[in-house]
Order: sequence, then C-alpha cells, then structure tokens
Amino acid sequence: MNAFDPKNIEKQTLEILSKSQKPYSFIELVKKINLKPKFNSDYSTLLWKMADERKIEKTREGNYFALKKLTNDNFKISLTAKRLGFIDFEENKSALVLPFELKGVLDGDIVNADICSYMQNGVELYRGYVNFVKQRGKTTLIGQFVKGFKNNLMYFEASDEKDNTKYTFNEPLKFEYKTDHFVKVSIDSVDLVKGRIPVSFIEYIGSVEAKGIIQKKIIAQNNVNEDFEPNVLETADLIPQEIRKEDYRDRKDITELLTVTIDGEDTKDFDDAISCEKLDNGTYKLWVHIADVSYYVKENDPIDSEALRRGTSIYLPDKVIPMLPFALSNGICSLNPGVERATLTLEMIIDQNGHTTHFDIYPAIIKSDYRLTYKQVNNYYDGNTELQETVNKLLNDAKELSEIIRKYKNEQGYVDFEISEPKIILKDDEVIDIEIKTPGFSESMIEDFMVRANETVATMMYKRKIPSIYRIHDIPSDEKLLNLQTLLNFLKINVKVPTSGKPADFAKAIQKIKEFQNDDFIKIFLLRTMQKAKYSEANIGHFGLASECYSHFTSPIRRYPDLLLHRLIRDYIFNNQSLNDEQKDELNEKVKQISISTSDTENVALVVERGVTDVRKAEFFQSFINKEFKATLITCEKFGIFFELDEYKTSVLVRYEEIENDNVIQLSTYEAKGKTKHFKVGETYRILITETDAIKGTVSAKILE
Repeated sequence: MNAFDPKNIEKQTLEILSKSQKPYSFIELVKKINLKPKFNSDYSTLLWKMADERKIEKTREGNYFALKKLTNDNFKISLTAKRLGFIDFEENKSALVLPFELKGVLDGDIVNADICSYMQNGVELYRGYVNFVKQRGKTTLIGQFVKGFKNNLMYFEASDEKDNTKYTFNEPLKFEYKTDHFVKVSIDSVDLVKGRIPVSFIEYIGSVEAKGIIQKKIIAQNNVNEDFEPNVLETADLIPQEIRKEDYRDRKDITELLTVTIDGEDTKDFDDAISCEKLDNGTYKLWVHIADVSYYVKENDPIDSEALRRGTSIYLPDKVIPMLPFALSNGICSLNPGVERATLTLEMIIDQNGHTTHFDIYPAIIKSDYRLTYKQVNNYYDGNTELQETVNKLLNDAKELSEIIRKYKNEQGYVDFEISEPKIILKDDEVIDIEIKTPGFSESMIEDFMVRANETVATMMYKRKIPSIYRIHDIPSDEKLLNLQTLLNFLKINVKVPTSGKPADFAKAIQKIKEFQNDDFIKIFLLRTMQKAKYSEANIGHFGLASECYSHFTSPIRRYPDLLLHRLIRDYIFNNQSLNDEQKDELNEKVKQISISTSDTENVALVVERGVTDVRKAEFFQSFINKEFKATLITCEKFGIFFELDEYKTSVLVRYEEIENDNVIQLSTYEAKGKTKHFKVGETYRILITETDAIKGTVSAKILE
C-alpha cells in the first residue's frame, strides 16, 4: 500500500472488528490490514475519528471493538456510587455508560444518548453515549457547604453517594456559611458553567448533629414533601366527614351485612374490609369492600394532582407520609368501625376448587362491625381466644375459603417466599429493639382475598378491552436464572432451574430447593432471581403471583394506581361510557404515563423507607459495639463480605482488611479465599460488631476465629 486511503482502511477495520468476538490491539489491526509503519500516525488519527463517530470503541487496555448504532433517543439514566451509568432502552436491555461520558450528568436525569451494541465472547452487549442532558431528574439537592482547597471559594457537595460533583453557586452567598449544616439547593440549569453545575441556595435543613436530621435529610434528598400545600388541605376540608342521604344514590345499602377489617395493630387508615359466608351448596360468598376514594377525590383537583405527584404513602418507623390528607386517609375514606362509609364492593362466588364462578362489582354503603387485628385473629385460629359468635363463624368460613384459594394458587405456580421482615421498635424516638415479624395465618388470608379481588377486577377490564393499569411482573431473565443455577451448583443442591417461563414449573423447582435448604439465605437469593414488578398499560401477567391478569385495586388510600383503576371502573363499568378508537388511544397513553410515574414514585418510596430503616438499624447497633452475633454469609464483593445477623435480619459488612494476616480476595459473589480461610455463601459465622455509621446507615464487623 503506497498511499493511505481512509475510506478503504475504515471499511477494512470495521469488517475485521465486526467479525471478531474479541477486541483487537492497534498492532494486531496494523498486521491484519498489512499497513506500512509510515502510516501508523494516520491510522491512529483515523481510529480516534471512528471512535468519535461511535463506530468503534477503545478499551482501557488500548484495544478496539466494533460498535453498531441501534438508536438515538431521550432516556432516563441511573448512576451507581462508582459513577457508572445505566440506560434501560428496551425491556430487559440496559446500556452501560462509562464515567468519562457522564460530565454534568446526575442520577435520574433525562439524557439524549446514542445506544450501540457490540459482541463479546458471543454475547451482545450494549454501550450508551450521552450527547446532552435534556432534563434534570431532580430540581433540588441536599448536601453541605465545602471550601475549595486552592481558591478558598465555597462550593456545594451533595450527600448522595452517587454524586461526587462539586457544585458552584450562581451568585456569591451574602451570609455566614454553616459547614456543619445540611442545606437544600436548587439546580438552575442543564448546562455547565465553567465546567460545573450551577445551583442556588434555598434553605438550611439543620445541623448534622441534630436529632432525627438524617431521616429528615433522606426525605428531603428524595424530593418528598411531608406537608400538604394549603390549597390541598383547603380542598380536603370541604369534603363532608359523614355519609349524607344523597351519598346513598346509585349505591347498594349493605350496612346490615356483617363486615370486619383485619389489619395490623398500628394501622390507622383502613381501606379494605371483608364479609364472608359459606353457602348451603358448599360454595363461598366473599365480599371485598374497598374505600371509594374516587367518589371524593375528583380528577385533576388539588388533592388528585398532589396524590399523583406523591404516587404512594411512605411508611417509616415513626410515622407515615401519606398520599392523601388526614381528613381523607384517616377520616371519611377510612373504613372505621361503627360508621357508614362509601365503598366499591366486589362480591364473588368461589367454589370448592378455588374458581371464581360469578362476581359483581358495585358502589355500596357499608358499616364495619369490628376492627380486628392480625394478632387477635391469629390468637382465635390458634384456639387462644373467643370472639362474638357471628364473628367466629365469619372467621371460620374465611379460613376455609383462604385454604382453598391458597391451594388453587399454589397449583397455578404461586410462590410464597415466607421471608421474615424486621420491624423497628421505638420509644421516645429511640430504637429499643428490632423485632422479626413472621406473618401468621390471618395475614396470609387477607393477602389471598386481596389478590383474588385484584385478579378479578384486572381480568374484567382486560376482557372488556377497557384501557387499564396493570401490575405486571415479567418472567426471570436468562441471566438471573443462570445465576440461580450457578448458586445451586455451588451449594451442591441438585435441582435443575426451569427455563420454560411457566410459573408452575418455577414453583415446583423452588419446592425442591426448599427440600435441600429452606433458610432465609436461600429465600433471599430466590427472591433476587425474580424481576421487579411495576405498573403498565399493557398486560403481560404477574409471574410471581401466577396471575394472567393482575392490577392493584384494594388500596386507593395509599396507592395512586388503585385510585386510577377505581375511576376507570366508575366511568366505563358503572357509567358505561363509550370510547371510540381515538379516545381509547388517548386514554391508553394517559394510563401509560401514569404507570411510568407511579412506578418511579414507588421506587422513591422504597429508597426512603430502606434508607431510614438502615439509619435506624445503625443507631440501634451503636450500643452493640464489641458484641458477638451469629451471622450468615450473604454475598462476597471486591471490597468485603456481607453478612446478615440471624437474630436481627440486619446486613453488616466485613472488609477484607479486617481479616487479619490472610490476604483474602473475592473469587466470586459466592466465595472469598485467603491463605488459610475460605468463606462461602450460606455458611454461618461468629462476628463482632466494630463500628456503625448512622449517617450512611451501615454496620461494620470483623469475623471471630
């Protein structure tokens, strides 16, 4: 080759890399193309140009692989603490964005990005390239003032561990800085100013030493409002707090029907109640009464707009941040005992095989006769207490029906992981204990009834082809199934993980696994194998519940999707409104956007709840420094090993440097090994609590010999 022909060389390079399953080094490419040394500089420049055009990618080691551009669009980006970005661009497909591509990008931002694919060892992988930030995911941040080392200027540093950015202030601050306080700032632009993101000071959150400040910081950090705006409260105050004569219009009066609520002892808002009786022919009639929130909260009124923004109630150890104002959540919409309330009532006939043979849904007025607790009902079923004779019969019939429904669901492929949940016990805002709550029969019974109600309503909407909001749960991904099989092989559990995608096959495999090992460790890993449930306008079923159609219908006080579903039922079932094709498409798009929004707010609620719980756990273990505990090894990471304390179901970290004189390294997520010690998942160890960090919500330990 006597002349350097960029077009021809580029074509050859792409052909070589596209056919290869591994990256090529510069030298390997030069040899393959048979390029003369005098053109090395030209070729290097061409490779840089091709990388800029996203035709190829250069690895950290200096090797090259071919890229295939799949799409360009606006996407939401998620960041990790190590500043890696991930863009979900298709169902079960995620593109990696490397740190140097993330300048000016924050977790949750909407970015314009190119998505490309490449092959590695026969597997298609995906890479994302950010072009610009389209919209900020957050408008405010929580953090602290920090002083620059070189210029003595004051910057803002966010508390989020995923964010290591130093922000500059739009204008010089004209007051004394409090570097020992958390502050709230607003993000002023998607653009950078002198290489930094500009922010404006809003307010001080409080001293880092103040009691309860970390919980307050977590709430503020996730843009959660604890208080309602005046117009929301004013609208709520206009709603009557008692049932009026006109409220009976177009409703069935079933106030004489024996009705009970069964909830936790701490529950203050009751959005579901049941009635149940066994009929003479051996079938069962089950009524599920749900608070008719949509009767009081009108679409697009101030309460509705705020409820959609919140999406869900958030449950913390010391309080609830409700979706609806108190006048509704604990007042007229709460099915309190002895008072009339408006409901949407689902009446079902269920046969002895667990099939729903008939159902009817209608607006009703009920009067709850008894406020029962799970503890009371479990005591009754255990033979430790007696209730009113009529209540005894209702509970006996309900127990029989629950057992029938549960048997039916198990045969369909429903899996109950039976994982115990820790509960933070407070006294005077101090954590005095962590109780491990194991659900009893009454909790499972109410779950059975609510699941059946949700399935029935979802199926009704689906069969009538009315646009609706579904709770969907996809089949486990091939990657997660492979991880589960690898773990089972590692643990020498001789069970083949099914790949059919059928819930019944998966449930049978889990039952076999439990015969080998049935502790919390294996249950946690089985749960990790499952996909995350979310809301959608498209019904694909719910794998975990073995349901072909599933929606959330039973909790409109605390979940917006349930409130939306109630509105759809009222408009298109009760009022029989018709929809032409254009209107149906518009409604479907509206439901789609609400599905995305409420899935996001649900995730925010989980982040807040888990974050606060972790902080409370760390506070609790401050008094257990240098105390021994029995713990199960859960996973091995590059930096250390995570254990779960058997007694308190709390995660603790043992860093490898805490394992003395053994140079322990991670071999896989299942094991770590040193000179003399070999650590494996699922095994139990004695550990010593060494440190807690209440700000980060972490507990550290070391392994005892």
